[in-house]
Amino acid sequence: MTQKKVILAVGAHPDDIELGCGGTIIKHTLKDDDVYYAVATNGERGGDPEERIAEAKRAASLAGVKDVFFLDLPDTFVTHDGNTIQKLDKLIKKLSPNIVYVHSLKDHHQDHSNIAKSVLSASRNMKNSILCYEAPSTTLEFIPIAFNNITEAFNLKIECINQFVSQEKKDYVERQAVMDLARFRGKMINVEYAEAFEVVRLIEW
Repeated sequence: MTQKKVILAVGAHPDDIELGCGGTIIKHTLKDDDVYYAVATNGERGGDPEERIAEAKRAASLAGVKDVFFLDLPDTFVTHDGNTIQKLDKLIKKLSPNIVYVHSLKDHHQDHSNIAKSVLSASRNMKNSILCYEAPSTTLEFIPIAFNNITEAFNLKIECINQFVSQEKKDYVERQAVMDLARFRGKMINVEYAEAFEVVRLIEW
C-alpha cells in the first residue's frame, strides 16, 4: 500500500495554484493524500477580497483539499523578508509536507517570485521535495524537467478554475488558454494534457 503523503501548494494569489498545478493537486487528492493550500494574499488588487477568498475556498473544496491557509500579505507588495518567511516557516513546520509546490523564481510578477524565494528560505532545513509550477507571468527562462500527466484530472481542474468568477474576464483563466498550455506540455510527454515543473529538489514525488 502506498503511504499517504502530505502536500502543500503555495500561491501568491487566489487562482494561482489552480492554474499552475491544479491537475497535479487533484491527482494527489484522488490518491487520498492530505493536501493543503497556502495563499499569500487575498487578491484585493484584483477584486473584492472577501469574494476572492470565498472563490478560493470553493475551488479548494472541489479539488478535495483539506484546508486553505491565507497569509494575509498585501497584494502586489509581497516581499522576501523575515515576516513572510516566518509565516511560511510556521506553516511548513506544522504540516511537515512531503512535497511543496510553489511559483517559479523565474516569474515577472514580484509576488510570485518573492513567495517562491520565501518558500525556499522557510524550507531550508526541511526534508521535502520542492517543485515550481508555471504561471501566465512565467518568463521564457522557465525550463521544466518534470511533467505530470493530468489528462484524467483536466476537466475537474477546469471546474476549479471556473469557481473564480471574479476573474473570468482575464484571458489567462479562459478554458482555451488553459487547455492550450496543458496540451503543449502534454505533447512533450506524449499524453493529452500535462503540467510542467522546475525541480528545486526531488526526494519523492
